[in-house]
Amino acid sequence: MKINEIMTKDVICVKEDTPILEIAEIVSEKKIHGVPVVDENDKVVGIITETDFFTKDSSNMVYMPSMIDFIKKGKMNYPEGEEEKEALGEIIHAKARDIMTPKCETVSPDLEVEDFIKIIKE
Repeated sequence: MKINEIMTKDVICVKEDTPILEIAEIVSEKKIHGVPVVDENDKVVGIITETDFFTKDSSNMVYMPSMIDFIKKGKMNYPEGEEEKEALGEIIHAKARDIMTPKCETVSPDLEVEDFIKIIKE
């Protein structure tokens, strides 16, 4: 059996400069766990998974799509301090390239599944 027999064929991809606000909406609306990030030639250059949307601060964990949705609906008091404003701005204006995991491995659709399993085990 080949990879192309089991792979998802209509994959939703994003470009490196896609805003994370847009990516968060895609992941949430489509109920998917991640998206490949492609360059201008549609070559995969990274991947964003749900895990990449989690941000850890000293004591809290924040799920970015929920936080972004909350902010967009205007339910949050905007920060008053410069440091907090800057941090919020970085989140709101971040792009795919800022949170993606770069250099993800890809395989040919013609690869045998058993060979793929060997690659994963390595």
